[in-house]
Formats: sequence, structure tokens, C-alpha cells
Amino acid sequence: MNIATEQLNEEGMLQRYKEAVEKALPRLPVKNGVVDIDSLWVELSIPYSLLREIISRKDLALPDNVKRIEMKSCLGEESEKTAGQER
Repeated sequence: MNIATEQLNEEGMLQRYKEAVEKALPRLPVKNGVVDIDSLWVELSIPYSLLREIISRKDLALPDNVKRIEMKSCLGEESEKTAGQER
């Protein structure tokens, strides 16, 4: 595969993840116009780093009742770090 094909495949994957986020947003709890990134993570099981990349896109469509997505996680940072570690 050449570099151009890899870039197209990567952009296609990001587009599909973006569409999944857009479909999930109307189903999530909204408080004062804010959706929490943790809610998205629980709903979609997409890694936080990828969620952040998708949320920061300018073409992400938010429902009318959502003004922003809170990027600060209460769960994910530690969950991702310890996911592969044994206890």
C-alpha cells in the first residue's frame, strides 16, 4: 500500500468514527448543554485519544441541545493506563 492509500484509509476510518460519535450524542445525558467525554467513552468504547481527535474536528455536528463536550475525563486517563496491567 502506498502513502496516499494509507492516508485515505485513515481518513475513512476517522470519518466512520466521527459518524458513530454523531449518532451517539443524542442518546447521551446533557447537563447545561454539556456532554461528558466519559459518557461517549462508555457508549462507544473508543479510546480517549481517538475520541479527543474526533471531538476536536471542525466538522463534528452537535445536536441542538449540546453546546460543547467536556474533554476532561474522570475515568479514562487512569483506565487506559492500567488496562493492560495485572493487579
